[in-house]
Amino acid sequence: MSKGRSAGSRKSPEDNLKSNPNSYRVDIAQSELTESKIENKSAIDIPHSEIKEPLTTHNSPLTNMEVHHHPDVEKKGLKEYILEGLMIFLAVTMGFFAESYREQLSEHSKEREYVINIKKDLVADTANLNVWIPALYTRMLGFDTLINYLEMPAPVKDGGNMYYLARYATRSTVFEPSDNTILEMKSSGNLRLIRKREIVNDLMNFERVAAHYKNLDDIAEKEDILCYPLIGQLFDATIFNKMVIYKKNLGSTEKDYAAGQRNTTVKPSGDPQLRSNNSDRVNLLIYYLHQRKSTFMGEIYDLYNQKNVAGSIIKKINKEYSMEDE
Repeated sequence: MSKGRSAGSRKSPEDNLKSNPNSYRVDIAQSELTESKIENKSAIDIPHSEIKEPLTTHNSPLTNMEVHHHPDVEKKGLKEYILEGLMIFLAVTMGFFAESYREQLSEHSKEREYVINIKKDLVADTANLNVWIPALYTRMLGFDTLINYLEMPAPVKDGGNMYYLARYATRSTVFEPSDNTILEMKSSGNLRLIRKREIVNDLMNFERVAAHYKNLDDIAEKEDILCYPLIGQLFDATIFNKMVIYKKNLGSTEKDYAAGQRNTTVKPSGDPQLRSNNSDRVNLLIYYLHQRKSTFMGEIYDLYNQKNVAGSIIKKINKEYSMEDE
């Protein structure tokens, strides 16, 4: 009996619900509250090992996120802008003046170098002209003597000297000034570096006189060509050939070159006479020699002018550039 009572005393959930419905509602509410707490559990209650940090693009955890803030730009006033512009203008201006000053120093250095070389050339030209002018004057006197020989009736006294002067009558010589510096300055446009206008004008005048002398030398060359056949017809060429002596390593001085003596020429022995006394040919040769002598006079005049202009330029250079001792 007791066993049956025990079994009969047990109640099913349905019986409990029927006997006590409020108890079932409390259980359900407690269950829902527990689930809500689990779902809403904060990160503070979760262990650190269970927290998963967000990843960056390189799959590395982003722990410290940096926030970039734009700096506050201070607004400038009109005075500050004007001051900055003025500073930039002054910097550019100072740079310009510094570059101009550097170029000016460079040009002054080049100018002095050119002037020194010009002076050296003119000093050398003056020294050579002191030789050339007397030598040309001597040649001109030789033409006078040769003309006198040709005017004498045969036989001519001192025929050896007549042959000697005729041999040199066609030897043309040209004075060439040292103008390399001037030509270089003109071709490079550096003639403008010479600030003294008077010196530039004198240099141009020197070139003009030198060009006129060169024109006279061209005329003299043509006159020499005209004399060649007449001398060959009137004089004995075999005697001319015996007069010239060739030596190895024969050097000639400036004076010898100015006088037309490029080789060692001596007077022939004895008293040689003209091969022909044709009066027409003699007269024509005298005429050409006369013209050649007149050309010599013009050349001497031009060389004197070159010498005077060169001396004037040297004096002005010494004064303007203080080069008395250079």
